[in-house]
Amino acid sequence: MKFKIGRLPTFVLMLGLAATPALAHHSFAAYDMKTLKTASGTLKEFRWGAPHSSMVVIYKDKGKDAQMSIVSGSPLMFSKKGFAPRDFKRGDKVKVVYHPNANGAPGGALAGLTLSDGRTFSDDEAQRAAPPT
Repeated sequence: MKFKIGRLPTFVLMLGLAATPALAHHSFAAYDMKTLKTASGTLKEFRWGAPHSSMVVIYKDKGKDAQMSIVSGSPLMFSKKGFAPRDFKRGDKVKVVYHPNANGAPGGALAGLTLSDGRTFSDDEAQRAAPPT
């Protein structure tokens, strides 16, 4: 592909604009990034998918079963840390550390996860979005 020098700035601008939606989907505006909560429960569902994976956890709320949805990092992030879809089984006991939904609904954005076998996962994207402590 041949470019004339005069077209190069236009090409760079268009490339930058095309990347904007990719950056925008990583917003954590829906979560209270200043707060961390912890819950232990049972994994009901794990969705390994792009751009973000997610899980549904059944936990006890005032003695009754309740469920929350937790959005997590990308499958690539899990893979880079040695995790695969087979590692997340329905019925497994898990501990989640998460930034709660800003609207007060159960669930939020994953900060950390401990699986029943003791392995842990830390969500790098959420850590970068959280204010320094």
